Amino acid sequence: MVIALLLAATNAKAQDPHFAGVQEMNTWYNPALKTNKLPQAHLSFRSVNYPGITSYTSKAATIELPLIGRDKDATDNIFFMNLTAGISTDNSGDKFMNASTAMLALSYALPLNDDNTCLALGFQGNYSFNRFGTGNTYYYPAGFDKFGAFASSMANDPLQSGYSFGYFTVGVGAAVFHTGEQKQWYIGGAIRHFNHPYTEWSHSVRLSANDGIQAGYTTAISSVDAIGGYGNFSWQAGLQELIIGALYTRKFSDGGDSGDNSDSTGNNSTNNSVYFGLAYRAGDAVIPNAGLVFGKNQFSFFYEINLSTTTSGPVTRHVFEFSYRRNL
Repeated sequence: MVIALLLAATNAKAQDPHFAGVQEMNTWYNPALKTNKLPQAHLSFRSVNYPGITSYTSKAATIELPLIGRDKDATDNIFFMNLTAGISTDNSGDKFMNASTAMLALSYALPLNDDNTCLALGFQGNYSFNRFGTGNTYYYPAGFDKFGAFASSMANDPLQSGYSFGYFTVGVGAAVFHTGEQKQWYIGGAIRHFNHPYTEWSHSVRLSANDGIQAGYTTAISSVDAIGGYGNFSWQAGLQELIIGALYTRKFSDGGDSGDNSDSTGNNSTNNSVYFGLAYRAGDAVIPNAGLVFGKNQFSFFYEINLSTTTSGPVTRHVFEFSYRRNL
């Protein structure tokens, strides 16, 4: 039997999306990080199981709709706006946890030169709903699910009351990005939940602001091969989370652009490719992943390997994740 300690929280964490594929979730963490002019839809599914303790699933759906002039297309180096809407949910099988967030964001991207380098500013609003517990306090290992949905939901309602709470948050982000044929990169920063809402009925727990930095770089090393890396660093209420990763991409055929916005539809057949990657969540997990790009579709799979240094100690955890993206 695992020795259990109560996870106490003097400041709440946000019920944000908890996925390994942070690159596909960039507009959740920073509303300015829409780096192409393609309308896209994205779905994610994550399954987390702590055998003998609890299990839950996380799901997210996002749609990104760039707004450009009728006489322009995605290949033009022009100012554009982007509207992003999304919803994420976290549910345990025994209905112990039921949390969700709806997100709406608007960003503005302005070209800085004639070489597809842009400066962007974004604004975001979120409405979160959280229900956790049954009215009886349960005990979990110290640091249990530290970077997951379970810990965040528990922190927002440390009394595990089982009552439903809703709250609204706002955020802002900025980014600079480049989308050339041979290389693409982005760097951004965001401050989210800076209005510090109360997250439970007694008004004793307020949501702390979430500060984040995001960066990524991809470069072609041949006509069919590319390598890249990315990072997502955030800190909130004394909790820091760092995810870094590297990717290798291999196209099925020669020719075409290396970038994601090679044509107005994102359906250049020469961009059909397979990729392999490895990510690291500091102090928690190593995450191998692989994906397939075919036409307008991208499929990704992630599997998390626990580290012996995890703050959950001897508790085992089984996590896998699927991601699907489609250019509309």
